[in-house]
Amino acid sequence: MKKILIPFMIAGVALIFGCTPKNKQEAAKAEVYVTTVKSTEVSYIPSLTLSGSVKAFQEASLGATLPGRVEKLYFHEGSDVKKGALIAELSGELLTQAEVENDALQKDFDRISRLQEKGSISKMEYDHLKAKLDASNAKVKMMRKNTQVIAPFPGTVVEVNIHEGENFSLVPSVDAQNMTVSNGIVKLMQLDPVKVCIEVGEKDLQGVRIGQKVSITADAYQGKTFEGKINYIKPFLSPTSRTATVEVLVNNPGHTLKPGMYASTSIEMPGTTGIAVPISCIYRQPGTANEYVFTLVNGTAHRNPIKQLQTLNDKVIVDGINADQEIINAGKARIEEGMHVTVKNN
Repeated sequence: MKKILIPFMIAGVALIFGCTPKNKQEAAKAEVYVTTVKSTEVSYIPSLTLSGSVKAFQEASLGATLPGRVEKLYFHEGSDVKKGALIAELSGELLTQAEVENDALQKDFDRISRLQEKGSISKMEYDHLKAKLDASNAKVKMMRKNTQVIAPFPGTVVEVNIHEGENFSLVPSVDAQNMTVSNGIVKLMQLDPVKVCIEVGEKDLQGVRIGQKVSITADAYQGKTFEGKINYIKPFLSPTSRTATVEVLVNNPGHTLKPGMYASTSIEMPGTTGIAVPISCIYRQPGTANEYVFTLVNGTAHRNPIKQLQTLNDKVIVDGINADQEIINAGKARIEEGMHVTVKNN
């Protein structure tokens, strides 16, 4: 008798344990409650956010036309200079020689001028000496220019490459430690204003124009916003990146922004419309950058990949869904593609 009951007992246990998970799974499916909202079409002003680098408005490595020894530096690193300021002077042996010759010619010309007034010399002799004096004057002017370094624009001396007593050569010098090449006596930068250079894609260029306002932030100054304007748009695109370089001009009193700094820019584009959903509706797949919203059709959840375009307070403009779709809000973390859910909106 016991041998007959054992198979029935085993079958009963197997039936109980075999059915329970299925029943529990069906029960769990029936008990998935969610809340939903409708996606809406809204008007908004999109902003184009791009990263860029701070650069000097103007910069130049200043040297002389001819090599020579640096006799005098009138400014040190960090000094602000005005346009036309004398920054450095080089040794002037050739200049001294040219000036001595010029003085002698000037004296001869003065003497001949007096004789020419009295008619003691011919017009040809007078014209010949005047031509020699004019050539000498031009030579002195050229030699003086070759021994002086003049600031071509107002700026700041950011580097001194050749110090007093050192020889300046036309051959570029290499700094092996900093891996830089310099070919001037000093490096001058105009740091107020500065420019922020960004790369704008061809699809966005139609909304960018000269004079457009731009907001700029820098990692070095958290919470601080700088205002600038688009100053220049390069008239051609890079064939590899399909972007055009855009320069944003930023007033920089006190030289707060420094060349080489990373900057983030935000440009207000022309108004348009887009599809908005609450931020709470967006679900990011763990361990990835993939974002989704779950739409509900006839009680069945469907996962829709989306791309965030812009945040508007507690809503997000997204690409990937249409207006007036039913979007799952609360309960989305328990949902899978194709799952039947029950809506329980308050």
